[in-house]
Amino acid sequence: MIFGCMVLNSALLLLMRSLSAAMLMLVQKRYFVLFMAGDVALYLLQKVFRGDFYYWLPVDGALGLIASLVARVMTKTITDFTGLIQFRHPYELGGLYWTGNMVMALLASFASVWIYTTSGDKEVTEGEAWTMVGCMGGGWVITFGLFLLLMKKGYRRTFFSAKTGKQQAISNYVDAQDEAVRAAVFSRNEKMWRPIRDEVKGWVLSNWYRWVEEKPSWFTEAWVNKVPDDFIPEDEDKVKLKEIRKSTRRRSSAGAALDVARVHPIL
Repeated sequence: MIFGCMVLNSALLLLMRSLSAAMLMLVQKRYFVLFMAGDVALYLLQKVFRGDFYYWLPVDGALGLIASLVARVMTKTITDFTGLIQFRHPYELGGLYWTGNMVMALLASFASVWIYTTSGDKEVTEGEAWTMVGCMGGGWVITFGLFLLLMKKGYRRTFFSAKTGKQQAISNYVDAQDEAVRAAVFSRNEKMWRPIRDEVKGWVLSNWYRWVEEKPSWFTEAWVNKVPDDFIPEDEDKVKLKEIRKSTRRRSSAGAALDVARVHPIL
């Protein structure tokens, strides 16, 4: 039932947004362009204002800035037209913004139809336009309401959470009871956990030799390659580490893609 509601909810939103976008472009294409650009700009500005612009992928420098911009625009656009529920994760749109975004998507669809019906030439009649968008909008509200009703109560609050990706990354490390969960901090952009960098560094330094001896399952070459040099004890064999890092960088792009899929917080 829950899966069915998710599929119907996404399909109805896609149909409604596509229909309203087409109607808006039939009136004036620039209306649609201006709306989409303004909506995305507002989203990016609030991310910057909250210090949450950088995406979770551990990419630094100019490439990290570009990757974050592309990822943010893509997830925002996908959510606008499909309402992908997983993108309410703090690393993506965030629960509260996701919910507000859905409200805005519905209102924008009805506004687009109103603009279309008050224009000159029409491909469909005013009654047909309002009937279509009304049925789709009503269906979306019903399926989403049923989805909330059927889910576990504890999950409902995630749709209204204001937690940022940075706060989530820090919380994942601080609250973790398992070393494997803590070790995943290096799969996130360092800008997200910079406030606790010294704490993470101390944790790695104090446990490094034990990990080398015990070799836990997560203590792999790929993981070692992500650890900053200053986090590793000074008397560690730097030549050996360089070889490990060099061999790790020779992994194929397909292997790297699998790593991304494995560490993604919502997969």
